[in-house]
Amino acid sequence: MRDSNEGMPEIVDALEQDSKFVCIIRVKFGDTSKQFQFGISLDGYRALKKILQLRPFDAMPGVNQKYYFARSYSQVPGSSDCKAVIRVEQNRDGRQLEVRVPRDLLSNLLWFAEIRDPAEAAHLIEIK
Repeated sequence: MRDSNEGMPEIVDALEQDSKFVCIIRVKFGDTSKQFQFGISLDGYRALKKILQLRPFDAMPGVNQKYYFARSYSQVPGSSDCKAVIRVEQNRDGRQLEVRVPRDLLSNLLWFAEIRDPAEAAHLIEIK
């Protein structure tokens, strides 16, 4: 039986816009989902770009992968960075990998994992 990505925010993209860095994340609220954009640090941008390049499955042309924050993390000893568990899905397959991320990015991912009402993110830019 396949594991579930339920309750995990999906990391959609990391972009540079007007010399600033942003993350686009999709959060599910019941039967609907919404995408939000929020600012990130350069280190957060670099970490997300590495996450979005993870390829734990056989590379097949035209097959997309999805990336989720699995709501699990640990501290990196001797550093302010953390290791976040990222779930990568391709079709029906899923794998979880630990990825080093800065604390500010982890804090944002944790916040998105906890929100239950889109009104909690009303102050953010919603991507339609």
